[in-house]
Amino acid sequence: MSDEFVAIVPVRTGSKRVKNKNFRQFFQNKSLFDIKIDQLKSTKLFKKIYVSSDSMMVKKLCKSKKVIFLKRKKKYCQDHKYPWHEIHNNILNSIPGNPFIAWCLTTAPLFDRFQDALNIFKKNKNKYDSLVGVFSSKDFILNSKGKPKNFNPGIWHPYSQDLEKNFYITGSVFIAKKNLMLKWNYWFGLNPFLFNLSKIESIDIDTIKDFRFAQKIMEIK
Repeated sequence: MSDEFVAIVPVRTGSKRVKNKNFRQFFQNKSLFDIKIDQLKSTKLFKKIYVSSDSMMVKKLCKSKKVIFLKRKKKYCQDHKYPWHEIHNNILNSIPGNPFIAWCLTTAPLFDRFQDALNIFKKNKNKYDSLVGVFSSKDFILNSKGKPKNFNPGIWHPYSQDLEKNFYITGSVFIAKKNLMLKWNYWFGLNPFLFNLSKIESIDIDTIKDFRFAQKIMEIK
């Protein structure tokens, strides 16, 4: 069906900054991979849940979790060897048909509101071409040279509530039609719905400090 929604979880085993990041124990004897698959299955809104990887270990995990393994070329699982759009399109082209696709990353374990994201997108898909999970902020921002990017200093200094709101892309969720993602060579288009996350939900695990911090948050969540 052209209006079916599927989820794609891209994973690889060669993480360098956090060794075995996706599969090491994270919380209550579960890995980041386990947690993300459980979150997606609990929504019961996805027609299929796909996992893209080159790893046979991941293939076995997918079988045990009853999700669909999609074989990815090994060259597209290496660190920064190829442009991102090539990896992105290779993953998309492995998904059958032309469904709406939700990209769901393991590195955002504190985000689990997939049902809310899908329901909002379904209600607004004739108005927006895609959905992207964001964290909004009204902060004073400097560039690498210490120059203000979104305010004027001195006598022109504004109050924070008068600043223009900025939206930071998170690794939580991206939703759009497959053929459009291929056209854009990207997760979202020129007219995305900005799906707001809390600061906690927007935590993305990239370093070992991120990993340990997210663990602590999970313990008190």
